[in-house]
Amino acid sequence: MASPRRRPGRQGPVLALLTALALAWTGACAMPGGDGPEPSAAGTSSYEPDPGGDEWTPCPLTGMEQRECRGVTVPVGGGSHETLRLALSRLPARDPARRIGALVLAPGGPGLSGLQEAVSAGVDYPRALRDRFDIVGYDRRGTGRSHRVDCGEPRGALDRLGTARSLRLVRDVTAVDAAARDYVEGCRLAYGPLLARLGSRAGATDLERVRRALGEERISLLLHSYATVAGQVYVTRHPERVRAAVFDGVVDPDRPGTSYVLRTLHTREELDDEQVPEPGPRAVPKAVPSDVRAAFDELDPGPPPLALFLGVHCTDFRWPGNVRALLRELDDAHEARWRTRTVARDYAPCVHWPGRGEPLGAVRPGAGERGADGAVDGDYGAADGADLLLINSEDDIRTPAAGAERVAMRFRAPLLTVPGRRHGLVGFGNECAERAAVEHLTARPAADPDANLSC
Repeated sequence: MASPRRRPGRQGPVLALLTALALAWTGACAMPGGDGPEPSAAGTSSYEPDPGGDEWTPCPLTGMEQRECRGVTVPVGGGSHETLRLALSRLPARDPARRIGALVLAPGGPGLSGLQEAVSAGVDYPRALRDRFDIVGYDRRGTGRSHRVDCGEPRGALDRLGTARSLRLVRDVTAVDAAARDYVEGCRLAYGPLLARLGSRAGATDLERVRRALGEERISLLLHSYATVAGQVYVTRHPERVRAAVFDGVVDPDRPGTSYVLRTLHTREELDDEQVPEPGPRAVPKAVPSDVRAAFDELDPGPPPLALFLGVHCTDFRWPGNVRALLRELDDAHEARWRTRTVARDYAPCVHWPGRGEPLGAVRPGAGERGADGAVDGDYGAADGADLLLINSEDDIRTPAAGAERVAMRFRAPLLTVPGRRHGLVGFGNECAERAAVEHLTARPAADPDANLSC
């Protein structure tokens, strides 16, 4: 059995082979000491230097064509007056005469790099998309070059949960609770109000700022895995801004946090069915062009830190109100002990995480008032006019088809199911899924939302 410290994500063949981001559970190594974290050097009270100006400028990478970059200023949110900068890249359409518009990509994780995804698109994605769209990628807040959030790993009483014989019978719950508080407080001191604004609501706000920076009245979306959660929020807040969207490997946020996170952990044997490579020099085949390797090296954000997962998952999902209730809920789960212990160790801080308490639940179209920025947290507006296609493998162990079906029903969107367990289909060479995605994004055929599509 492989190490249980693994997290989910979506990677195309090149992205999967050149990075191990989606599989890593590890954050930055902490210095020995108390139960709180040792924030990384990047974690300070002021945000990172501007990742780019406000205008598009050439930012060539080894072997990459016509790449442009800029920074995008976004509000931290939650009543804070602070802002941060997102790093954004664009590869102009190869066939300008037949250009449709901008196609914004977002990989899953959370923690995978959108800048890397855009590079991957030049190799893995169907040629029709690369020819007819500007390919846009960006590092989401808290990731890579968009102010990476890293608070190290839990230690002391938290770390000992990983080897507890019984979570229900943990002797000193008070010490675990104190360690969880210390961890969160260390993060808060390092990152301030940003810590409470890492979830998918903030992600949807950022996506609208990206659209404005692109100067596009409407954008097309190709979102993978966990990015589909922010996508659901975005298309219900801003349906008039979505030309067409494909969600590949769909996450349903309407479930308890413990239930979701437990199923994001997989053994090596389970992941083998998805052909996910182990990290290491042999994971990079000779067929990958050397210039692509160099480009990935330049954009590599490193393993996704635990604090980013906490900032997203603690905010998006429902969690027990105290540590004892969390331990009991995990102990009652019908899951392997290594799974429940790992979740207890890493996610106990959720009970104290800033910004929790308003989980997303079932994101669905609905009426409501909008604020000055076009949306209000918790108000998803109406999804009329957002042209959606959902794609999911029938036996995907990371994003089960049942969850994709529920999302499809809420949005009355067509769902294409593909045989197999593969997590991520567009960009993996699945001809049926890629043909459907290309047709939807380019031709936008009228589809029966109640149709059961399959390959």
